Amino acid sequence: MGREAGSQREAVRREAAQWVVRLDNASCSADDRAAFEAWRAQGPEYEASYEREAVAWERLERLRAMSPRAGAPNADLLAPPRKLFRPWKLQALDAKGWARAAAVVGATGMVAAGVISATASTAYATAIGERRVIVLSDNSRIELNTNSKVLVRYRKGAREVRLVRGEALFAATPDARPFIVTAGATQLETSDAAQVAVRVKGDTAAVTVKSGAVEVDLKNSDQDSRQLAGVAAVYTAGGGRVQRISTAEIDRTLAWRQGAIALNGQTLEQAVAEFNRYNRQHIAVDDRSVSALRLAGYFQSTEPSSFVSAVTSTFPVAARRDSEGVIHLTARD
Repeated sequence: MGREAGSQREAVRREAAQWVVRLDNASCSADDRAAFEAWRAQGPEYEASYEREAVAWERLERLRAMSPRAGAPNADLLAPPRKLFRPWKLQALDAKGWARAAAVVGATGMVAAGVISATASTAYATAIGERRVIVLSDNSRIELNTNSKVLVRYRKGAREVRLVRGEALFAATPDARPFIVTAGATQLETSDAAQVAVRVKGDTAAVTVKSGAVEVDLKNSDQDSRQLAGVAAVYTAGGGRVQRISTAEIDRTLAWRQGAIALNGQTLEQAVAEFNRYNRQHIAVDDRSVSALRLAGYFQSTEPSSFVSAVTSTFPVAARRDSEGVIHLTARD
């Protein structure tokens, strides 16, 4: 049984390496990308395997860029024929060649990490309406929400992540090196197992501690604090507002992990702003007399039309769609 599981993991890893190379090719088609998404959607182990192989491939590419200069690694150490490092040649490989490419990407990742992790940052991002799970080399996880971006840098003394935009759930594993998240004017740090959700907008960071504990350090401020599980806070450069919240409220805050928006007393205007984060088809509230309506319920984040139907069937609200596809909400006559 264990041998079969190991064989399956190896097969997934090999497929992941093949996808990394294929997607890196400039001739990769829309059909190729659709096939990749179908492959990745088979389960979290597929997505996690792809992320690991993608990091290894990127590090290899960076090492090649460094090779003409001083301090280049020994080419014999990094492996097989040079053509295996060129994506446009890899795509033409037969099955045996693909297996060799997978082995190169997987086996060389650890060598590459040791050479460049002290200085290089790796970026991960999502498009509007997309979610993504990133498994880091220490098995910490980052779950990115819609239209989000992080920069990850591991160095000898710390594991550093900067939330550039959007929202993410960080699940840090225990390590001698602290796990540090920077968002706006706020820096969060833990060396233990902790899960913390962060949403950033400018210098403002909304923080929800799901489990464990984090130390909070505000730039340009003397205010430091330690926040435990069950705490939600909003931090700016000048300070923070902290409150205890229930497990149910934490689950509502993290409903995006299941592709949902959980409303619990938010206004129609606030709900619309939330839906617009996930969709290119926007909703607009054109009538102030309905903007303050309070809503509750769970809705699929990428189905604005279903949300609008629920609103118009429950409240005296009318909807019309303009020529550009924007849905306008007003009071019903």
